[in-house]
Amino acid sequence: MKILGIHDGHDASACLMINGKVISANQEERFSKLKGDYGLPLNAIKSCLKQAKIKITDIDEIAVASHKINPVLAYIKRNANFSVFDWVKEQDEFWYKKIYLKKNKINYYDIFKNNFKKTDKYYNFKNLLNYYNDKKLVAKFKEVRHECISKILNFPKENIKFYTHEYCHVFYSYYFYKEKINGVAITSEGIGDFSNGSVGTFKKGNYKLISSTTKNHLGHIYQYITLLLGMKPNQHEYKTMGLAPYATEYEIDKSYPLLKKILKVKGLNVVFDKKPKDLYYHFQKILHGARFDGIAGAVQKFLEITLKEWFLVCKKKLKLNSFYFSGGVAQNIKAAMYLNNSKGIGKVIVPPAAGDSSLSIGACFLSMHLKNIKIKKKINISHISNMYLGYKNNNEEFKNFIIKKKLHKKYKILRNYKPAQVAKLIADGKIIGRCCGRMEFGLRALGNRSIIADPRKFETVTKINQKIKKRDFWMPFTPSMLFEDKKKFYIDKKNINANFMCMAFKTTDFGKKNLKAAIHPSDFTIRPQTVKKKDNEDYYNLIKAFKKITNVGAVLNTSLNLHGMPIAMDFKDAIYILENSDLDAMVFDKIVLIKKFL
Repeated sequence: MKILGIHDGHDASACLMINGKVISANQEERFSKLKGDYGLPLNAIKSCLKQAKIKITDIDEIAVASHKINPVLAYIKRNANFSVFDWVKEQDEFWYKKIYLKKNKINYYDIFKNNFKKTDKYYNFKNLLNYYNDKKLVAKFKEVRHECISKILNFPKENIKFYTHEYCHVFYSYYFYKEKINGVAITSEGIGDFSNGSVGTFKKGNYKLISSTTKNHLGHIYQYITLLLGMKPNQHEYKTMGLAPYATEYEIDKSYPLLKKILKVKGLNVVFDKKPKDLYYHFQKILHGARFDGIAGAVQKFLEITLKEWFLVCKKKLKLNSFYFSGGVAQNIKAAMYLNNSKGIGKVIVPPAAGDSSLSIGACFLSMHLKNIKIKKKINISHISNMYLGYKNNNEEFKNFIIKKKLHKKYKILRNYKPAQVAKLIADGKIIGRCCGRMEFGLRALGNRSIIADPRKFETVTKINQKIKKRDFWMPFTPSMLFEDKKKFYIDKKNINANFMCMAFKTTDFGKKNLKAAIHPSDFTIRPQTVKKKDNEDYYNLIKAFKKITNVGAVLNTSLNLHGMPIAMDFKDAIYILENSDLDAMVFDKIVLIKKFL
């Protein structure tokens, strides 16, 4: 049984599952170089098929995540193309006029039609580019998507199945890890097909939806606060989260009571207590004059406390103490930590890339789950042991590229290197890139498309932020560490899987001392990746070699990209980053390029 999963909304992706096992998964943004890319993920699809050495004719079913995608937003690729100024323009020229001036027939597309060159080129958007009548347009667009996927991929229409957005989140969270326990499944996000918040249960592998709502605006509140703070919504929420610990309780307490009044837990849902006309202008008004760090701290506190209350109500009413948590809100690692540390709440299981990029994988899991219900001879659905599911460099192409571009004139080339040689560079204070093996899926770099540095030296933070990443000073870096050394670095009383940087933890004294550059400097928490030899032997050996030199079994890890760009895909991306930043060296599978001045 071969299933091709597709997500064609924002953060578009594709996934290939064969006989219940995920073989490959890729995000379209890595190919298009457009962060958060929308639309039919044709490049990602081709890569998945190529990795498995099969053709589209070998596929039994295409599983498409989401019934409802707004055609206007898809056409202009809003999340991918919008700047902060465009998001503000949307509020001022569309939503304000629609909500406050009652101009219900204002055409959203007319406002932005001249803004973008990179629009969706696969789907037929004729007569769909509007917004004020979006329900009918969305329904029509589903038909267009169905027709176009069949035509473009040359695949039988009857074998293309659409699956509900939030169900794809739920089944991704359940099947991702090996551990299967009875628990509550919660989704929370901006908006899916029919909800932005749902509650269900898994008992003995059977899922039951208990409650669903479109009034759970936890994601929207965080989104509009992010915009209010001058950052891109649906992308930079992590920056708001990173800023929050810098706020004093005094500043937080100025804004928190104002946010607290907006939502409440009612039954198994989180709903408006008193619904404002809109969120953006409401926040603009009530938070006028509040400090930016206090606002960030307040929205984080609001999110954590509201989630805790919600989870405790679910526990009490459903009599289950463990939770599967997915959707965009689940990517808030500090909230996940808060929940796991809260009295009365059992284990909270959060999969990596819990937002919309993983919907293609969730669609595969859901499709296989439903098929298993109908067939006598069940197919085992395998968990995902690691996230190295994507593109791998072609070594022959890379060798030819080195010769063609005469890279030996620019760089010292180290061939067939040993881990100790790279570890020595890191221990000597050099900052290196790593483009090895298969590309990671999701928003976290896990060593194969990463920037690596010495975690002991705080000055490294400034250099990476200013000279390489060009990002906000308050954003912390993360450590990758040997799995067997994790107890040295952080406190984990519930034995949470920390292989994928899904959750924050409080650090030990040893961690505070030796992870100075890979720790949040305000609250001393970390978002670790524990590395097992069986999952990534080359990366494991590098960290082990670094430990042999320094007695610290961890390195600083951040994503291999420049500001505003997706994580690197191949050797060409990696070399571009090396040439356009202050990185000292770039490591590939068999070759290291070192800048000659070193």
